[in-house]
Amino acid sequence: MSEFVSLAEIIENKASLTPIKEEIFEMKSSIKKHMDTGLSSDEMKEAKIRQDAVMAAEAIMEKLHNSL
Repeated sequence: MSEFVSLAEIIENKASLTPIKEEIFEMKSSIKKHMDTGLSSDEMKEAKIRQDAVMAAEAIMEKLHNSL
């Protein structure tokens, strides 16, 4: 997990989004790989919740990136 980055730091340096974007990509990949292993219905529900949360974080990061 990356260290805390404040909004002020992000505004000052757009490049500071890169490690966060990379971490989100790694989380998406990890969840997808886990989902492809063949999960029970309860495990799949849990994985889908995690996947939706990561996708929401990605959407927020993209909006932030585009607004800078």
